[in-house]
Amino acid sequence: MLIHLTRLRPGHPPLAEIRTPYGPAVAAWRGDPAAPPGPHHVEWTIDEARATARPAPRPAPAVRTEGGLLLLTGEFDGAGVLRTGDTPILLDLPAPPGWIELAVPCAHAELHPYRT
Repeated sequence: MLIHLTRLRPGHPPLAEIRTPYGPAVAAWRGDPAAPPGPHHVEWTIDEARATARPAPRPAPAVRTEGGLLLLTGEFDGAGVLRTGDTPILLDLPAPPGWIELAVPCAHAELHPYRT
């Protein structure tokens, strides 16, 4: 997913404030702690042991932060892939196929930057 890094909050790991095509969020940054603000390609890693899934409030991709939780809305294939827009996120969660909202504490959702 192409995100825009707004700023990094100090910590271990630092928390990244980002904007995505589907909304703003906060997640653990697993890249260079001196990364400059701006566009970055990232992959998401979710700690499934701390995540919960429920039916999505509406069938549209969304990313947001609420009360210390990262909320990802996407279409789950039932076999391990959540698609938030054009971004696949691999999960090992018991959830039926369809639109779901995944909730996970911000510090347990990680952003791994990469270069193309």
